[in-house]
Amino acid sequence: MKIRASGTELEVPSGCTIEKLFGILGESVRHDMIVEINHVFVHAKDYSSTVIREGDEVEMIHLAFGG
Repeated sequence: MKIRASGTELEVPSGCTIEKLFGILGESVRHDMIVEINHVFVHAKDYSSTVIREGDEVEMIHLAFGG
């Protein structure tokens, strides 16, 4: 199925979760990242159970801290 992840169109398997998407993208689950699906925040504790659907727009936002 086709989704858009951080502005890039991707083909992912049906039933793909956010956690699986991290693996597909070569990312690790990090605490300094926010994930949204269709502009709705997804809590990190829900990454393994949140299923991405055809046409979803997933944004992975890396937070930058410092001064």
